[in-house]
Amino acid sequence: MRAIYLVGFMGSGKSTFGKKLADGLGIAFYDLDQVIESKAGITIPQLFQEWGEIRFREYEAEVLRSFVKEDKDFVLACGGGTPCFHDSMDWMNAHGYTFFIDTPFAETEERLKGTEANRPVLKALRQGKNDDSLHQLYIKRREIYLQAASILGPESLNVNEVIHMLNS
Repeated sequence: MRAIYLVGFMGSGKSTFGKKLADGLGIAFYDLDQVIESKAGITIPQLFQEWGEIRFREYEAEVLRSFVKEDKDFVLACGGGTPCFHDSMDWMNAHGYTFFIDTPFAETEERLKGTEANRPVLKALRQGKNDDSLHQLYIKRREIYLQAASILGPESLNVNEVIHMLNS
């Protein structure tokens, strides 16, 4: 089984890169948020509203860990907070190959404009319901993302190079 996990801040481009990578490798692509919504039958914002972040993060970790039980090759784009809870970064490193999509803060901030409705953590930040600013959260989470096996910055997001590296 080949398990490839993509981590990075919200809006970093994990899903876009992940689809290209999976296509190039000829394996399945999944977006963890979409899988969670499908299994739960409601959206991520609804889950946050009904369960709160603590229960959501528990469920997210359960769904993440369920992938290795299926014995298939895959690329999984994780939610921005996924690696930051329940030792999930360590777990992904132990059960597959991790890539950190390292997108500069200014670029992710620009991409996130107008997406608050679909991103409960961003919405809470914008409404001042969180002690952190968006930039502080980016810095905190980046420390965890840096534990990934490989770091892909804007200049190294070449799918063909990553495919070659994985097949070497």
